Amino acid sequence: MIREVALAAFASVLLLFYVPFLALGYYIAGGGELRLPSPSLVLTTFGLAALTAAVSIAVAYPAAYYLAKRGSELEFALLIAPLWVGTLLKAYSLLVLFAIVERFTGLALWGSALGVLVGMVYEYLPYALLTLYAAVEKVSETPVNAARVLGAGRLQAFLRVELPLTMPGVVAAFILIFLFAMGEVIMPAVLGAWKVYTFGSYVWDLYFKARDIFSGSVVSILLTGLSLLATYVVVRTIRSFSI
Repeated sequence: MIREVALAAFASVLLLFYVPFLALGYYIAGGGELRLPSPSLVLTTFGLAALTAAVSIAVAYPAAYYLAKRGSELEFALLIAPLWVGTLLKAYSLLVLFAIVERFTGLALWGSALGVLVGMVYEYLPYALLTLYAAVEKVSETPVNAARVLGAGRLQAFLRVELPLTMPGVVAAFILIFLFAMGEVIMPAVLGAWKVYTFGSYVWDLYFKARDIFSGSVVSILLTGLSLLATYVVVRTIRSFSI
């Protein structure tokens, strides 16, 4: 009985998730004009999303490791506090920071891909931190101590034992951030000054500037499909390097 209920729930989720893809065939069969994004726009979006996920994990992992091993509740709260701030407010706060940086260093971040990347990493860093913290915290000290007893140094024990054991958390963090970043609209619009054009910005323009809700809907579905495909490839690749 439980198996049948679980199977029905799984089938319902699949149905709800994939039925919208039928809109693509319906729209094309009806003779609708599909406004597809350019390949360069797709590459820009994928590159930004992948870099955002990679940089967020690289920055968050040491912090998550520290919190799981020696961190206090106050330090944990301070690191995840940005989650309570809205994305638009974060973007405009970063605009002020970019102006200060440009004034003292001459580095213009506003309207550049680097500025958008900084904003997206700032936005999604707490998600990576939470995911990695959960992965590191549940790793038992027993295999690490066993490796140390057998002669492994601290760094070697981390690279050969702890890091592989936390790879599921790394994969989960990458998928989470990559999917969020693929559809990001606010950071490219505010920090990129519409000079850094992404898939999310393209869908926004189709809906609210061109008023082409059909193309916008179909392109949104295509974005979802491409995100799922990219996620599958990334997961397969990362798992091939883990134990």
